[in-house]
Amino acid sequence: MQHNLETIHDRQTMNDTIRAFLRSRNYVEVETPLMVASPDIEPTLTPFETIVKTPEGGSYTAGLITSPEYSMKKLLGMGMQKIFTLTKVFRNHESFGGIHNPEFTMLEWYTQGADMFACMDETEALVREVFIAFGREAGVIERKSVPDLFRELIDVDLANASKQDLIDACNRLEVHIDASDTESDLFYRLFLVKIEPTFTDRNILVHTYPKYQAALSRLTPDGKFGERFELYYKGVELCNGFTELTDPIEQRKRFDEESKTRRESGKTTFPIDEDLLNLLASVQNPSFGNALGVDRLLMLATGKTSLEDVLPFSAKKLFH
Repeated sequence: MQHNLETIHDRQTMNDTIRAFLRSRNYVEVETPLMVASPDIEPTLTPFETIVKTPEGGSYTAGLITSPEYSMKKLLGMGMQKIFTLTKVFRNHESFGGIHNPEFTMLEWYTQGADMFACMDETEALVREVFIAFGREAGVIERKSVPDLFRELIDVDLANASKQDLIDACNRLEVHIDASDTESDLFYRLFLVKIEPTFTDRNILVHTYPKYQAALSRLTPDGKFGERFELYYKGVELCNGFTELTDPIEQRKRFDEESKTRRESGKTTFPIDEDLLNLLASVQNPSFGNALGVDRLLMLATGKTSLEDVLPFSAKKLFH
């Protein structure tokens, strides 16, 4: 019980620090829905599904959000300039314990008129502020592009690598491949097996991912990479940020590709969020956004090693 009480006070300290940091930079805190018709169509994610029913007999397929991203971008399209939310998000097929929990808290924030490099600066400043709130120092945080990491660690030129080049690299480095692998699959395997393990004892902002890993980010001028970054702290992935894609035509194309991948893998395909596409063109270019795992940040800032140490009601405790 004492552990739970300490955790609750620690979370208040962190939430107060986050809110004070963002409000000092003129952000507006917003609330977004947790249950929506289009929760996420990212192929690697599995939303919790439900049915919304009305007394009149209406029945609607819905899901719990894996991120507030769609709603936040709609608010940008409506004219909001700097916004953040601290919200619960939900992801099915997640492990219990360690650094995973199917329900977790996410900080997501956006600024119109600035790119991912400005977001990296702000992310680093925020993390340092949270650590200081617990009497700790965040330490050195490196910055490296993904192409640089691939070239230095496994001798792969991502700017010019074909699918066959990635297959050859997997074979050379004894990384498992499958006949159904896409370029994205091959890249991710190489990243997971040969690149990510080097982050264990480092704090590093990794940026500029190949276009097939661009997610909802804007592409670089040469069209080969997405303006996306992630922060790894002692090997723990802490956030995923972007210079946001604001082209509704390109966004629809990516949504269509993701829906196709979901269908082929047997996952539920949710409808494309047309309201988001309609509002996207009104978002300024550049704009940045970032999604940060609050529970993981609290775990790291307090020197804990598992989310169970910072969650009073972890899934492992709820569903034992």
